[in-house]
Amino acid sequence: MKPPYLVTEDLEFLMRRWAERVGFSCPSSDFFRTLQQELLGYLRTIFRPLELIELADLSGKLQAAIAARAAGTIVVSIDQIYNQTPYHLECNRVADISTTQILGESRRAGFESLVDQIRSLPKGRPISLVDDGCYSGGTLLRITELMRENGYVVSQVIVGIIIGRPENQLLAKHPWVELVGVREYPAVVDWVCERDFYVGVPLSGRTAGRRVDSQVIPCEPEVALPYCLPFGDPISGASIPTDCVIDFSRFVLDQSIKLWQAVGECSGRPVLCRDVPRLPKGCTRDAQYFMEYLRDTRPSL
Repeated sequence: MKPPYLVTEDLEFLMRRWAERVGFSCPSSDFFRTLQQELLGYLRTIFRPLELIELADLSGKLQAAIAARAAGTIVVSIDQIYNQTPYHLECNRVADISTTQILGESRRAGFESLVDQIRSLPKGRPISLVDDGCYSGGTLLRITELMRENGYVVSQVIVGIIIGRPENQLLAKHPWVELVGVREYPAVVDWVCERDFYVGVPLSGRTAGRRVDSQVIPCEPEVALPYCLPFGDPISGASIPTDCVIDFSRFVLDQSIKLWQAVGECSGRPVLCRDVPRLPKGCTRDAQYFMEYLRDTRPSL
């Protein structure tokens, strides 16, 4: 059987959390379901099989795994969606703002360094690291090693999704760390979060930054590299075939315009560029209507 293309559901959750925080309103759940079906329908013209992993299912099973296995440990999450814990790390992978190539793991913009965040955690018990998934294992390896360097012991990693366990970087270097997953796949074409198909959505796309000496530093204020042209790279970001890149990017822009227009209509005021939670590279945080900015961008494709 061919490996699947995975999409994890999170768009409505993230948009509602953002809207409640800043005073906007979101359209109905029916609107988000329709938007999701349009996305899945489009992706199925490129990828088959395609699998949607629902947020409630993954989150519920991840919480159950934590409850069953993490007793006696300090649970530390590096995921902001599927698991809420008292202790968490604000970190993500950072891509070069010029080349879009991955530079490595770093803090999120506006937060302390990863080392300072780790040093603020309580000691005295082993750590259970929690994340939404483990693909290559590179991020979890980096966090595990930073914790060891600062006097913490990671005894287990609990994730929603494990992909390619035999090639996992974390297990290759630290085989004594127990890796537990809710779902496991020997291989996939790719795994992409639903949010990554919409420009401007919280946590969407890659975080832009630079390497300064030996350190990876995110841009301040935060800059995003969405998985579509002209902002980012659909091929490395979402495994879009070369001959589909232009059409895919137009689709993503059109769906993003539809989303932000609906938010503006429900809120009784337009969403301006300065309101957008994750501004794409090249967009200025000003009073321009964000959906007009996206419309102006589309003809360049």
